[in-house]
Amino acid sequence: MAQNPLQQNILIAFQDIQTALGRKNNTSLPLFRGDAQDPIEWLDDFERAATANQYNNEYKFQIVEKKTQGPSKVVTKYAKAIRKLIKQVDSERNWTEEQKIHSFTKKLRTDLLYAFWPLLVLKNNPTIDMAIKLV
Repeated sequence: MAQNPLQQNILIAFQDIQTALGRKNNTSLPLFRGDAQDPIEWLDDFERAATANQYNNEYKFQIVEKKTQGPSKVVTKYAKAIRKLIKQVDSERNWTEEQKIHSFTKKLRTDLLYAFWPLLVLKNNPTIDMAIKLV
C-alpha cells in the first residue's frame, strides 16, 4: 500500500527521532584549535568519541564544524594560493567543482586527505569551498 506524502514525512520524522535517541553523549568530543595541534590526532580522537557516542556519519558531519575553531594558518595560506591559481588558470570559469577540488587536494598530505575525504563525500554536490572548510 502506497503512503501519502504526509505519512511519509511522519515516518521519516519518527525514524529521525529513533536515530537521535540511539545517540549517547557519554564521551566528550575534542575541540580542534588548529596551529600546532595535530589534525590527524584530533580527527582520530574525534572519531573514537563519536563512535563511543554512537554517532552516524551524517550526525558527525553536522557537529564536526562546531568542534573546530578555524583552519590552521598553513591550510588557509594554501587555500588562498589555490583559489588565486584557479582564477588565473580558469579565467573563463569553465572548471567544474570536481576539478577545483582535485587541484586543491592533490598536494595535501595523504593522511590529511584520507581523513577529510569521507566527510566531503557525505555532502551533496561538494564545492571547493566545502573542501577548504573541511580541511
